[in-house]
Amino acid sequence: MVNRCCIVGCNSATHDRHGKKIENGLTFHRFPAWRRNHGDQVSEITKSRRLAWIAAVRRPNITFHSIPMSMRVCSLHFHSGKPANEMYNSHPDWAPSLHLGHTEMKATKTARYERQNKRKRQRTDSTPAMDETVIDDLVPPVETPAPAEDGADQTLLTECDFCQRRRAEINRLLEENRTLKCELGQRKMDEHFLKDDNVKVKYYTGLPDLEVVMGVLACVGPYMTQSSKLLPPFQMLFLTLMRLRLNLPLQHISHLFRVDRKTVSKTFSDTINVLHARTSPLINWPGRDALHATMPHQFVEAFGKRVAVILDCFEIFIQTPSNLKARAQSYSHYKHNTTMKFLIGITPQGSISFISKGWGTRQ
Repeated sequence: MVNRCCIVGCNSATHDRHGKKIENGLTFHRFPAWRRNHGDQVSEITKSRRLAWIAAVRRPNITFHSIPMSMRVCSLHFHSGKPANEMYNSHPDWAPSLHLGHTEMKATKTARYERQNKRKRQRTDSTPAMDETVIDDLVPPVETPAPAEDGADQTLLTECDFCQRRRAEINRLLEENRTLKCELGQRKMDEHFLKDDNVKVKYYTGLPDLEVVMGVLACVGPYMTQSSKLLPPFQMLFLTLMRLRLNLPLQHISHLFRVDRKTVSKTFSDTINVLHARTSPLINWPGRDALHATMPHQFVEAFGKRVAVILDCFEIFIQTPSNLKARAQSYSHYKHNTTMKFLIGITPQGSISFISKGWGTRQ
């Protein structure tokens, strides 16, 4: 099937007129659907996105409830070469925005209307059946009375001034819309919130920079399930790292990410399981040769080559269990709270080589 881009003035297609496939590396994307059965928030976002695509394309045969199946938008009209995730409503590729031909409206020059009016007068003069009464009926009235021809000139100039003001207002609104989207993107808890600010990345996630965060996402992202459809994979990981780092309450995180508290709880639980399954193989016990080759000289001087691991035990706070027996087993008189304890092993070089399962404080 031949796919063609529906953007006015774009000639991109998958096949030429002889039916031969064109190897141009372009992709063609359908208009987004309005998903009404996934909650109010998803319904509102997908509806707004469908309207945004229709407004960007501006074809008379495309309406909200009637979009031909053959209509596609090619990758040339997106900054990244493809549409962004539907939940990234502040992303520049949430809707087509490049090479549309009508993003900015330019004011029409009055000389064009003057030339058009001159040609119209010449046609009128060459038509004997067209009398002065008919001309008066065709030309809208103006505030300043004038002869028929001068009145037509003034009417066209008045309309031209009105078009200029209207288009100037449209351009002002477009610029205001871009500014507001940029401000919204800076406040949204996504990768743009952490971009170019390693101090912020360290504070919220505990990782050194955004590249490391994206590396973790590349490792666990394909295995994360978006059951709620409200949060993209990056926000699911960001939410989890933020809670692990800062121990923020679920209700507070739900306000930051603008989702329900139950969504935060389920997302955190699911993401923790994926992180454990994908990253636990990275913790391994090195062999003696590797330990000796990387042993700091301070350890060699003090202990020779007898050090294999440095052991420590630590506790972390947990929510109070509803089960009375579990609550008694996890209560710490030292911390005056319910905790779990872990045994951790570290190599002399400083890398973690062992983490035990969690145990109740009294076990």
